[in-house]
Amino acid sequence: MMRRLVALLLCLNALSFFHPARARAQDLADAIITGLGQVHQRQNAFHEVRVIGALTQPLDSAGSLSYCAPGHLEKLTLTPRREDLVIEGDMVTIVRGKAAPQTLDASRNPALQLLVDTLRAPLDGDVERLKRSYRLAASGELGSWTLELTPANDAVAKQVRTVTLTGRNNAILGLRIVQANGDTQSLTIAP
Repeated sequence: MMRRLVALLLCLNALSFFHPARARAQDLADAIITGLGQVHQRQNAFHEVRVIGALTQPLDSAGSLSYCAPGHLEKLTLTPRREDLVIEGDMVTIVRGKAAPQTLDASRNPALQLLVDTLRAPLDGDVERLKRSYRLAASGELGSWTLELTPANDAVAKQVRTVTLTGRNNAILGLRIVQANGDTQSLTIAP
């Protein structure tokens, strides 16, 4: 009788750690990322606002984003001045105006690799890559969702507080990154 009582108490204790809402949010997060990965090519206009603590006014820019699976992401800024950011695998190329391109290997720079993974992994549908750096939680439903990424370890927390993606179905409509220092980068993406 005592063994059954102890077994029942252990079972009830284990159940108290199960949170259906948390499990549902994780399942929804996985479903959102999987759905994003099913679109192999995208091209959208964007508007970006950066709020940087050292500046008195936000920085506005606009241009186009394009993605081609697997792993090719381009951010072409047209205003206020031309800047191209191209991510191809782990290689990142930046061209500002008419300056010579600068190419960096993200695999040799943990901060850059985190940025590459944060931007590209959702589009690639790579849930596991995101989970290496973030805890994922989602709210809403597949028709209209919000995906919250919070640092999974101290190394990520030193760079990023949160990443929030919003969207509908398999399209990202917004991205907001809050850096560890409080600076923010918000992109509104045209459907």
